[in-house]
Amino acid sequence: MRISNVGMFVKDLERAKDFFVEYFHATVHCQYQEDNGFKEYILKFDEGPKLEIMTKPEIVDEKKNINRTGFIHICFKVDSLEQLNDITEKFRSAGYQILYEPKTVGGKETRAIAFEDNILEVSA
Repeated sequence: MRISNVGMFVKDLERAKDFFVEYFHATVHCQYQEDNGFKEYILKFDEGPKLEIMTKPEIVDEKKNINRTGFIHICFKVDSLEQLNDITEKFRSAGYQILYEPKTVGGKETRAIAFEDNILEVSA
């Protein structure tokens, strides 16, 4: 058994798609929309589960506490510390908040950013 995909509601679907394509080299596996305004992209990465990003008109966007219960982050794995440093600098140059850096977790370098109050980790 394995995880097929992870779903995430976002405020700005096109911006979210572009973000994951630019920073994580995602490709659009498929897209879907309904007459009621629901829209989604399913994004593929080199390996592992797909990411389903969705939006709909009635979405509620309340501030999320970093210490909340439930799913807390998605972690993307890069091949080297050099790639980790490169993507971190790319985030910083684009004005994204780096939540922690470097953070050693289980002997790995990890950095995290917030995207629409969702935590994305990148580890080497």
